[in-house]
Amino acid sequence: MEKFYIGCCYYPEHFEDDEMYEDILKIKDLGFNIVRMGEFSWSMYEKEEGKYDFSFLKKAVDFLGENGIDVILGTPTAAPPKWLIDKHPEVLCYTNEGFLLHHGSRQHHNHTSEVYLSYCEKIVEAMVLAFKDCKNVVGWQLDNEFNCHRSECYSDADDEAFRKWLKNKYGTIEKLNDCWGNRFWSLEFNNFEQIECPKKTTTSRNPSWVTDFYLFTADTVNNYASVQTKIIRKYMPDSFITHNGLFGKVDYKKLTAENLDFLSFDSYPAFLENAGVGKSRNHDYQLERTRGCSEKMMIMEQQSGPGGNIGGLGTTPLPGQIRLWTYQSIAHGAVGVLYFRYRTALYGAEQLWHGIFDHDKEENYRSREVRKVANELKKVGDIFLNNRQNNEVAIFHNYHNQAAQMAEPFACDNWSIYVDLMRRNIHSDIIYSFDNIEKYKVLIVPHMSIAPKEWVEKLTAYANNGGIVILSARSGCKDEYSRYLPEKIPGVFKNMTGCQVDWYTSINDHRPQTINMNGKNYKLAKYCEMLGVNNCEVVATYGEGYNQMLLDGKPAITKNGNTYYVGFYCDACPEIYYELIKDYISEPEYINENVEIIRLGDYKMYLNFGNTDVPFKAKDIISGNEIEEIEPYGVILT
Repeated sequence: MEKFYIGCCYYPEHFEDDEMYEDILKIKDLGFNIVRMGEFSWSMYEKEEGKYDFSFLKKAVDFLGENGIDVILGTPTAAPPKWLIDKHPEVLCYTNEGFLLHHGSRQHHNHTSEVYLSYCEKIVEAMVLAFKDCKNVVGWQLDNEFNCHRSECYSDADDEAFRKWLKNKYGTIEKLNDCWGNRFWSLEFNNFEQIECPKKTTTSRNPSWVTDFYLFTADTVNNYASVQTKIIRKYMPDSFITHNGLFGKVDYKKLTAENLDFLSFDSYPAFLENAGVGKSRNHDYQLERTRGCSEKMMIMEQQSGPGGNIGGLGTTPLPGQIRLWTYQSIAHGAVGVLYFRYRTALYGAEQLWHGIFDHDKEENYRSREVRKVANELKKVGDIFLNNRQNNEVAIFHNYHNQAAQMAEPFACDNWSIYVDLMRRNIHSDIIYSFDNIEKYKVLIVPHMSIAPKEWVEKLTAYANNGGIVILSARSGCKDEYSRYLPEKIPGVFKNMTGCQVDWYTSINDHRPQTINMNGKNYKLAKYCEMLGVNNCEVVATYGEGYNQMLLDGKPAITKNGNTYYVGFYCDACPEIYYELIKDYISEPEYINENVEIIRLGDYKMYLNFGNTDVPFKAKDIISGNEIEEIEPYGVILT
């Protein structure tokens, strides 16, 4: 992108027609240079089948252009009109218990219906043709928040699509039965027509079946996106295409690679702040997941007021927090930020989901704050376009492993590891492949149960060349079909780690367990493994706990060359990872627990997530002033 974008989401259809011109002039006065619009107005564009009218939107786009404001248009496919549902009820979504999701909200359709996909093609093509000559339409957002409200669908169309997906993957029903282990509990199928999406059952379902379903679900989202991408690329090849995440059962790396120019994120940090002052800093993890999919990204929805649907109201951002959260997004890769929304809706399910302006459209501290940010970015926006993080640590994330873990009892602890390091100002890239990993000093690969041979080879080469690899519990124990390998954990990593798992157990508050490392005791949670030493050294041992008679003094963490193996989940003690890596990385700058420090090229940003002043002397590039302290929720660039 050639300029930094700052703007808002704008819905002229929610207000009187004669307010639009005044609204756009106020948007210009805020200092904004872009808006997103149009993503929920299918019923206005096509009141009757095949009769398209984009005049109200065209009028807004044109006047925005006259005022130097660019536009991102959203395809309206997340909210089909009632006439379509009445004519084709088969496009609706069903839950795994067989309940129909009725018209009356959004995302009540499925992603696999050929009928629905054909209607999506028609409305998107009509919309693109209507705006292809508008020079200020610079980009498109596909749909809205894939899988936000429901990440699984169990309609007849989904069953049929799942069968086709499985037949393409396995070829024969005999191979599927073998790969799924369907001899267990008499689950063998005679043909693909007998297979359905894994609906509600009396007890546990086959994890291989469920894992494939989650992989299929992500692929249906990708195919759904591709239907729209092809049309936009055909008629508007110079416009960028994005989508706003992050939600469940979407393979965002694959989605971005195949359908997007970059991934975007919807950022609502106040939900985390409910857990305590400064907790919105933990939102960094989702920002980094997004940046890992595309180095430069945008924020399609940045919180500008309290969130709230019918039946609930979130907390209102305090003075300074909107600015803080904006720069938080920017520091983690955003080259454009759009606030949600320009003005709070007077009606509908989100009439409590506040925007910059409240229902009365009067100036308030939030509007003054975003105007301040927009003016600042006119001065420093280019700095953020051209300077990025250069981190020494990476944490691996993989959708296939995530899908397998969703069918298992223990979720991965990537989040807790990332957050603990981040709060020490050790920033980590979230990576989705092992390409170009030589630039990192440390790779953290949590609980990678499924590991193809080529991954093992790349990690082995990386470690042999001096990189530090940290593997953890249950690594390398399964094949690609989510079946256990007939050998001890860590399976395919046994040579790399030089250890084996002789015994494992779940743990909880009633059956606690501790480890000892460097003279400190740490309490564990969820699960731990007793490690057998083959060709490695012991880094930490188990201590007191319910399993003391088996585990006391036994290896808990081992090291073979440059490869560590952590034999437990660390949700309760993520600081373990800092202890393991601190000698291999640069010492981070630290002020206090609420001040985040991020290096962007030759620049450094200081973000105070706390509600008190922090003594700090520097020349602030943003304000141009010499400062003595960072104010509550303040931001400094040096």
